[in-house]
Amino acid sequence: MRWDSLFDDLEAQLAEQSRAQLRDEIAENTRIERATAQLSDVLSQYRGSEISVMVISHTEIRARLGPCATDYFCLETEASQWIIRYQVVESIALPSERRAAPLTSQSGKAIRFSAVLRGMLRDRSRCQIYGTHGSLIAEGTLGQVAKDFLLISMHQRDEYVRSSNPAAQVMIPLESIGWVVSTTLN
Repeated sequence: MRWDSLFDDLEAQLAEQSRAQLRDEIAENTRIERATAQLSDVLSQYRGSEISVMVISHTEIRARLGPCATDYFCLETEASQWIIRYQVVESIALPSERRAAPLTSQSGKAIRFSAVLRGMLRDRSRCQIYGTHGSLIAEGTLGQVAKDFLLISMHQRDEYVRSSNPAAQVMIPLESIGWVVSTTLN
């Protein structure tokens, strides 16, 4: 009888020790996972949700979160789209609930900033380009997006750019761009 209780006690101690070791391993793995998390990965969990972003120059943007890449993310409303680089973000107010991001959301992480700007070039929509310091650099229609710069054609706010009458153009290095706003003409 004594042997039975002794072995039961030893087995219970061993089981508790195994459970404690498993809890410690889980806690350590959680700490490692949280320490290695990247902003784009965490932010992409809120894709499709409305967020509030405070960028340099104390400009607040409230819009629905779109794709998130390694160095920028996209926002959109009915009338405007933003491409914002992380380097100009001061803070992001997140909603209380995360949305389930589509499985394809991870595939967009490798899309370069210049490739998204080329998509805006094809749309021929009006753009405002803000610098990394937060002030407006140029406003008009994108004319060219190259490897490390873009050209924007300047024209009146309520007009489309005319190829027959070239407007003044401004060349902007991509590294000096903080965010780009694309708006549709009403």
